[in-house]
Amino acid sequence: MSRVVIVGGGGTGDAAAFALRKRGFDGEIVILSADHDRPYDRPYLSKEFLRGEVDVPKVFLHDEADYSKERIELRLEQRVTGGSLRERRLTMSGADAIGFDVLVLGLGGTPRLLPQVPSAENVRTLRSLHDSHDLRAALRRSNRLLLVGAGFIGAEVAASARQLGKDVLITEALPVPLQRALGDEVGQVYAQIHRSHGVDLRTGTSVREWHTSAGQVVGVTLSDGKREEVDLVLVAIGIEPNLDLPQALGLPIEGGGVRVDQALRAAQDVFVGGDIAFHHHPVLGRSIRVEHWEVAKGQGRGIAASISGGDTPYTKLPYFWSDQYDVSLEYRGHASGEDTAVWRGDRDALKFSVFYLRNDTVEAVLSMNDAKTNEAGGKLIESRRRVNAASLADSAIEITELLGAPAS
Repeated sequence: MSRVVIVGGGGTGDAAAFALRKRGFDGEIVILSADHDRPYDRPYLSKEFLRGEVDVPKVFLHDEADYSKERIELRLEQRVTGGSLRERRLTMSGADAIGFDVLVLGLGGTPRLLPQVPSAENVRTLRSLHDSHDLRAALRRSNRLLLVGAGFIGAEVAASARQLGKDVLITEALPVPLQRALGDEVGQVYAQIHRSHGVDLRTGTSVREWHTSAGQVVGVTLSDGKREEVDLVLVAIGIEPNLDLPQALGLPIEGGGVRVDQALRAAQDVFVGGDIAFHHHPVLGRSIRVEHWEVAKGQGRGIAASISGGDTPYTKLPYFWSDQYDVSLEYRGHASGEDTAVWRGDRDALKFSVFYLRNDTVEAVLSMNDAKTNEAGGKLIESRRRVNAASLADSAIEITELLGAPAS
């Protein structure tokens, strides 16, 4: 009987384990998770759980009994330190080595820190359920939150804090939020949404000096020379992919992650998904690495398909969503803010979609409160057809028509 060992109890690892059972895999399945808690739904951590609208039981992906029922051995607080692919063995910190027949890595990332940030009790990062629990309690006690970084985590926490009636100051080094991912114009829309809800958003701004008292940050001096008083700080400037174990195992490192083929395979009987996977995407025709929860879960299911049915190209487009205030954002595909942005819909009413084109081909679509267009945009991406930008911008022309009409 073969044994699948999964390192990482996040979206990739949990999805892979349960999908393997659903596909009829009858061997051993072991999840080794460094976390204290069983796998949980990470998007809750910056939104509903942080605001106190749901409590811990709702956050978990499965009941504890489900792991026993599906014969999935879940080992928590287990840190893998290295191993050997040739010997098919992993070494553990404070535990016996474990052998595997198939290895799955869903290691995620660690919040990036700024070296100049003081080690103070009221300076936080947000990655785990434990982090969110602590931040939730700290928010209740605080009046003014400083967020360093206006990416998706920072923006979601800002929205949650404002909904809780807290004052929020955001410093963002870029001229607009999310500029590299979404471009200037979409970034400007996001900035306006947060400012209209009372967030003090300072773009093109960083923290020059930190002021502490009795082990707490009490204020900051910004790069424009202004001093601001705060009583809670969240650093939200992205993650560093957890690559120590893949490097120790000799796996190929590229693109900020582990290079995997179309079937998410990094080496013989070794599969990698989630934040650390640099995946050769068969639809987009290039390798990409995506740090989003829905992608991690989907790749976990894709890995299960490859393990149980032989190499199966993982073709699902990257997808993520973000709810802030009354704005629902969806994004499909993979592009950058440097690609040509074609707008469709009503920007002022915050009901629109933006298509990102490269060589007249749609690489991604971002939608605000426009789910139907986002779904149709996904089909355009998958078609790999060249499209006419003017037709794409014209809301009177159905997206389905463009699927059958080449660019003129």
